[in-house]
Amino acid sequence: MTIREMTIRETIMNVVARRHEQVFLVDAITNREIAYGEFHRQACALAAELRRRGVRQGDRVGIMIPNCCELAVLYFACIYLGAVIVPINPALSKGDVQFILESCKPALIVASANTADPIMSFHANVLRLVMAPEAIKDLNGPGQIRIDALPEVNDFIPLETANAEDLVVIMYTSGTSAKPKGLAHKLGRMLRNAAAFASAQRIDQDSRFYLTLSMAYMGGFYNLLVLPFLCGASVVVDHVFDARSSLHFWDKAKNNQVNTLWLAPTVLSILLRMDRGRTGEEFCRSSVRHAFVGFAPLPLKVKDEFEARYGVRLIENYGLSETLFVTARSRSDFGAGGYVGEALPGVELRVVSDQEDPVPVGTDGEVEILTPDLMAGYLDADGALLEMNTAVWFPSGDVGHLDDRASLFITGRKKDLIIRGGVNISPAAIEEALMHVPGIADVAVVSIPHELYGEDVVAVLKLDAGLELESMLDSVVAHAKRNLAQHQQPARYIAIDELPRTANGKVQKSRIRELVAEKLQVGSTSTPRIQATESAGVTR
Repeated sequence: MTIREMTIRETIMNVVARRHEQVFLVDAITNREIAYGEFHRQACALAAELRRRGVRQGDRVGIMIPNCCELAVLYFACIYLGAVIVPINPALSKGDVQFILESCKPALIVASANTADPIMSFHANVLRLVMAPEAIKDLNGPGQIRIDALPEVNDFIPLETANAEDLVVIMYTSGTSAKPKGLAHKLGRMLRNAAAFASAQRIDQDSRFYLTLSMAYMGGFYNLLVLPFLCGASVVVDHVFDARSSLHFWDKAKNNQVNTLWLAPTVLSILLRMDRGRTGEEFCRSSVRHAFVGFAPLPLKVKDEFEARYGVRLIENYGLSETLFVTARSRSDFGAGGYVGEALPGVELRVVSDQEDPVPVGTDGEVEILTPDLMAGYLDADGALLEMNTAVWFPSGDVGHLDDRASLFITGRKKDLIIRGGVNISPAAIEEALMHVPGIADVAVVSIPHELYGEDVVAVLKLDAGLELESMLDSVVAHAKRNLAQHQQPARYIAIDELPRTANGKVQKSRIRELVAEKLQVGSTSTPRIQATESAGVTR
């Protein structure tokens, strides 16, 4: 039966019954394994305890805990109880955390030992989650709770009144600009969408995922926890990926028998740069079934280098926090950049001009999406839900095109478009060209105001260690002249220590524009360090 034919409760309980003795979670730090049956028992016990402490169906529960198996149990306890999950990234600034809490107005906040104390200064109801290694006498006192010390419950019925229209999560964007934005999803739409994507990509109970994305965002919560659960698959839970963890990434993946990866383009780049051994190359060729890539555009250079080195085909997928999965990739007969697949069943795609008119096949325009799995809506300034209509085409903000086989290609972001002298310029095309210059590790292209042309082009470059922009500028400009049209030539080049990114690996173009404006207007260095250089030989 499908998600729509079964009730929400039947859908989840069926997974638990079918996979009761099989492993669901593996702790990558301790190697502890949790079977589906034990995970379900812990989630029921925690849900009953939360109810005893006053949490009711529909209440919002703020959760500020780093990646761990306990966090997964807590998420499902909220789902079982009918409470609305509000994940909060522990790495956020105090100001952003306070903004989220004031926006969503949770009835309760569950935090770890390291995050509980700061929150108490601006929220009255904070519950500390005690982790297994901590030695606490009163494990389940008034202000704290430890999952593995909770007694088994017999009087709690998980998902007793659950239905498809229940809110399940309020997810805050990772702040590509200004303050985070809260958006809510309904339980039935989320489960339907995950099942459709898993079916299209042939993810099943034999899949073992490696969870190294933050569980405070869609990638870690939905892609790497909810979806694997529905498939009866297993998940290896680890800390959020960073440069240091890249040194042991492949060893952990191999030792835990991972066969399904879900990575951001920044992770691919770091692995390519930091990996000095052969373990990853041998492991990928022998064991990896799926290597999904999402959350940000995948540069063709990174794709080609990773596939050549590790011998896996990277599967780009397309979706938004607002729409969940939109496409699944079915074609392997070409490696053209930007190909992200075909629309999932029930989802429709169209590409339109600035005047909202459909454009011809193969022509770029804004991608619009009609999906039954659209978010419930955004939260307003007072925390109320602004309901969305699933019968309305959703503007993605992405630029792309459909080919004659209805395959979708994403080529850029509409808001990133640079208009120079009335000519539209795609930053993505310039970034892709410059990424092929030896010594350039990363690129972001933004605009600056121009008195005559309206806007002009600036390329912000992260260089390989030890390189200086002045010493290689001539070769960069020469490469740009060979591979880009005249109107695409950057007017200025800037070297930067590190491109600012969100927790999901998306480049923060707004922050880069601020740094560029500061550098070019006042002529001082800022943090991160930047070095501006004129594009010698480029006429304007």
